[in-house]
Amino acid sequence: MGVKLEELLKLPSLKEAKVVSGVTNLSNTVTSLSFLEVSDMSFFNEKIGLPDEYYAGELVIGSFFTIKDDVEKQCEAIRRLHGLGELGIILYYVGIVLDDLAQEVIDVAEELGFVIIKMPENDYSLRYNEVIVEVMTELLKQKSTENIVNEVLEKTSSLPEHLRNVEMSLKSLSDLLRANIILTDDEGEIINQIRWPRNSKLKLANFLLSADRNANAPIKKENCWVFSREIFHKDNGVLNVYLVKEHEPLTPSECEQSVELIQVALNLWGKKHGEVSEHGLVKAILNDESEKMYRLANKLSIDVKSINLMWLFQLKGPEKEKEIKAEVLDYVTKYYHTSIVQLVEDQLIVLLGNYRYNEQEVALSENFLGSSQFVMEIESLAVCPRLRNTTDVRKNYQLINSLKEELSTLFIGKKHFTISEVRQVQQAIECVRSGEVKVDEVLRNIQPIIENTEQMHTLCTFLLDADADYQKCGEYLFIHKNTVKYRIKRINELLGCDVTRISDSYEYSITCLVHRIVRRSNTI
Repeated sequence: MGVKLEELLKLPSLKEAKVVSGVTNLSNTVTSLSFLEVSDMSFFNEKIGLPDEYYAGELVIGSFFTIKDDVEKQCEAIRRLHGLGELGIILYYVGIVLDDLAQEVIDVAEELGFVIIKMPENDYSLRYNEVIVEVMTELLKQKSTENIVNEVLEKTSSLPEHLRNVEMSLKSLSDLLRANIILTDDEGEIINQIRWPRNSKLKLANFLLSADRNANAPIKKENCWVFSREIFHKDNGVLNVYLVKEHEPLTPSECEQSVELIQVALNLWGKKHGEVSEHGLVKAILNDESEKMYRLANKLSIDVKSINLMWLFQLKGPEKEKEIKAEVLDYVTKYYHTSIVQLVEDQLIVLLGNYRYNEQEVALSENFLGSSQFVMEIESLAVCPRLRNTTDVRKNYQLINSLKEELSTLFIGKKHFTISEVRQVQQAIECVRSGEVKVDEVLRNIQPIIENTEQMHTLCTFLLDADADYQKCGEYLFIHKNTVKYRIKRINELLGCDVTRISDSYEYSITCLVHRIVRRSNTI
C-alpha cells in the first residue's frame, strides 16, 4: 500500500506546488498522511510525542503557525520530523502565515533529504481538505493486502538500523491490517502486544484464553474477530500469534500472510526474542521494543523507570571485557539499587538508578576510572546523567556511537567524557558541515590568537583535554601550572573574555573543536 510522492505531485491539488528540498527523494513511497498541528518540537516532545513510534512513509501537512517567527524552531521541526521517519511536509500559507520560508530551513531539509512541498504563496483560497481528500483517495485505491510479507519487510528494512526489529515489523503489520497483534511464549506470557488504534482500551488478554489455534479463519468473539496460530522458532521455541480485529474479520489470506511475515521477521531480527535476561532487556531498550522491555523488566524485577544515568564504555578489545564487567558491577552496586551492566558488541553499557546516598554522585565515574585495574583496556567512558526515560537512554547511546571515533581524535589523551562534551562535538561538526561562512563566524572568537601556535595549543589543551585544570594542562604541555596560568591570563586579555568562566568556557570549547576539525581537514 502506498503511492510514490512524485505521482502525488501530479494531483490537481498539488500540481501548482513547488518542491524546494529533497528532490532526489520524490521516488519514495507515501503510505499515510497526517496533520502537523503542533510544530513547536519542545512542546511536542514534552506533551505529545510517543517514544515508541516511528512514522516511516508518512507525509505531513502544516503551516508552522505556532513557530512562524522563529527560524531556529522551524529548523528543529524539520530535524525532528525527519528523525520520526516523516518523508516530508506540505507547507501551506507561505506569505500569509510565514512571511517567507527561510533559506536556513531549506538547507537543513536538503541536507537531511527531507522533502518540503511549498504550496502557492500568498494564496488565501488554499484549503487543506483538497489535498487531504485527493491524497487519501489515492492511498486507499492502492490499499492491497496481496503482498503483506514483502511490503512490511521492505518498510522495516528501510528504517534506521536500531529500529529493524520484530516489534517495528508488528507495528507496520498492525497499521496495514488495522488490527491488534499479540505474540506470546508457550506459557502464555505476552512478548509483544501492538494495539490498533494505539490508544485502544480493548482487553486483549480476554481473547487469548478462548482462542482456537486450529481454526483456518477468524472466529467471532464479542465484537471482535480473533485468529490464532502456533508457530515454532529455532531460538525461541513455541510461540503463539493472535490477530484481533474489531467489527470485521481479516481474510484467511491476510491471516496466513501475517503468520508468514511474523515467522520471517523472527528469523531476521528475532534471535532470542523471548529470552528473559538483562542482556535481552538492554537490547530491548536500545532497539525501542517497548512491550518486550516492560515484560522483561517485570520478570527480572527491575524498575526501568528509575534509570536516570548511563555509563557507556568503549573497550579496546574483547580480552578483558568480562573482568571489566565484573569490576564495574561490583563498583556500581555499592551506590545504586538499580544497576544493569551488560556487554553489547564491543561496548559495556551501564544503566543506573535509585542512588543509595544523599551526597553528590557526579565524581563516581571519574573515581572508577582512577581506581580501575583495567584502565588501559578502556578506550573511553561517556557519562549521561539526568535521563528522563529509556528513550533518552537510546538517543544518547545512538549519539555517542555516531561520534565515538571523533571523541578519540578531537580530545587528546582523554578517556572520560560527559554527554555535554559529546553534544559540543556534534555542534562543532554541524558547524563545519554548514560551510565556510559559518566556520569563519565561529573562528572569529579566537581571531586575536589564531596565528599564535603556542597560545592556540594552550587554549585547546586547557579547555578540551585538561577540563580547564591548570595542573593537568601543565602535565600535558610539560610546563609548570603557573606557566599555564600566565598563558591563560594573557589569552583572556587578548580575547576580551574569561575562558575559565562557565558561559565563556562552553562557547570557546566549541570554537576550539571547530579549529581542530578544520586543522585536521587541512592536513589530510
